[in-house]
Amino acid sequence: MKRDRERQTVRWANFAERVESVPDSPERGFELALFYAVTNDEARGNEAVQWAKTHPCERRQVALIRDWAGTLFSQESPKPSCPGANDGSLASMRDSLFWNAASGEDTEAEVEGDKKVLAEKLRTGNFEDPGELYAAFEYLSAAKTVEHTDLREDDPRFFSSLPVELLLSLKPKQVEHPDWQTHAAALALVSLDPNLDSSQFLQAWAIEDRQTVHEGEGVAYEFLWGDPYLPGVGYQNLDPWFYDESRGTLVGRSDWMPSACWIRIRPGKVEGELCASDWETKNLVLGRLTLVPKLDACVKLPHRDATQSMIIWKAPPRSKLTYMDGKVQETTTVDGAGMWRVPSNATAQACTAAP
Repeated sequence: MKRDRERQTVRWANFAERVESVPDSPERGFELALFYAVTNDEARGNEAVQWAKTHPCERRQVALIRDWAGTLFSQESPKPSCPGANDGSLASMRDSLFWNAASGEDTEAEVEGDKKVLAEKLRTGNFEDPGELYAAFEYLSAAKTVEHTDLREDDPRFFSSLPVELLLSLKPKQVEHPDWQTHAAALALVSLDPNLDSSQFLQAWAIEDRQTVHEGEGVAYEFLWGDPYLPGVGYQNLDPWFYDESRGTLVGRSDWMPSACWIRIRPGKVEGELCASDWETKNLVLGRLTLVPKLDACVKLPHRDATQSMIIWKAPPRSKLTYMDGKVQETTTVDGAGMWRVPSNATAQACTAAP
């Protein structure tokens, strides 16, 4: 970030302008502390400290001020009693960790207790609330820094594909024009492991010039997390679908055009946007995946080559299907949303198994 300041990049210029011109920002404490951390401007640092004293229940921002401008505090502040401080949200968990870490408290037990809750909320596809999503990634980053523990290690398969799932979970309008919190969450997620293949696809989307946040609260987050020196890999080359059998989750789009048909299937919930009105009753192509609805006792398996995938859906959740592997009949169980990824050796048709 100091290098961005030296080079007078757009991200720095936008951030510096906001600090100078928006004194009533709801993120004022965070913005002043970040400005001080980069510039060592004592006047701004003292302003951040004064802001913390008058906003004691803004726990996240106060914690960041104490961390980044702690030498400017004249005395230790007592822990405030704030309404709604422990409401079970990811944001409140993040705020508590930030406060306790900035206060020098031992946070090992706290992180150990929180990690299962945090991971489970993400595994359920909790992407609709960008504030909660961002809070989760800030928590992961803080735990890694404070406790030197990577909470993603408990479920490496899920977290290694999370950047791609997040990207594909964005509806067509969000891909073109994301809100600043979703954009910040994407940048924060990439920072956890920029070398992941899936991170590089998300990074390429997040640093596109058209995505750069130029005004509003998001400019500080753009400056904090944006890494223009990490180019990423063109997300348009990503086959646009993601399936997780263990969670019964499929998300995908027909292509990367703004007019693409986008769908998401989870246990008990089916969503579609910009798709034909009858998309649930016909074969749907998502990149190199064909999604085939099971509307009768048996469903034909269209011919496909080695580069193509197929998923049957609309079967009763956890029901059994039979199919032929050469001359041998095999039985399989569909996932919790009624989907089954068809193996390459399955031919002809798949049918409801006899009770």
